[in-house]
Amino acid sequence: MLPFARVSIIGMGLIGSSLGRAIRLHMPTVRITGTDADAGVRERVRELGLVDDVADTPGAAVVDADLVVLAVPLGAFAAVGAEIAADLSAGAVVSDVGSAKQIVLDSLAPLMPADVHLIPAHPVAGTERSGPDAGFPTLFEGRWCIITPPPGADEAAVARLSEFW
Repeated sequence: MLPFARVSIIGMGLIGSSLGRAIRLHMPTVRITGTDADAGVRERVRELGLVDDVADTPGAAVVDADLVVLAVPLGAFAAVGAEIAADLSAGAVVSDVGSAKQIVLDSLAPLMPADVHLIPAHPVAGTERSGPDAGFPTLFEGRWCIITPPPGADEAAVARLSEFW
């Protein structure tokens, strides 16, 4: 059984588009919804068929997702968190791909509903290229993913995220 059935990716640049491609390759039954702040990027994601659904807003993208991955700049976390908080499903895992972890907790923890699991992560992968066309499904293969559960994190949710990566 797969750790997640519905994944939402917010931010469809190199990391987000690579994640969408990797899910398609390794977990083809997982339903993927993506979004990006840039309408042109959203259109390109549609053209490339990187996800099953492209949402116009982060809030719409997270409806019914059991994993939400923020692939946006660290400085956008608070604004995105505020946009998605009311639309998150009970039991959902919210994670990220950012390189710093304290800002994730500082920006998102106060906004998350009590029944949502915030688990910061950082897949140590990337290239010098950016945008949805730069992504590729093997970007994360043979790479580390640092998962940094906050104190008191739900062990089952952490295990599911670890299995996903």
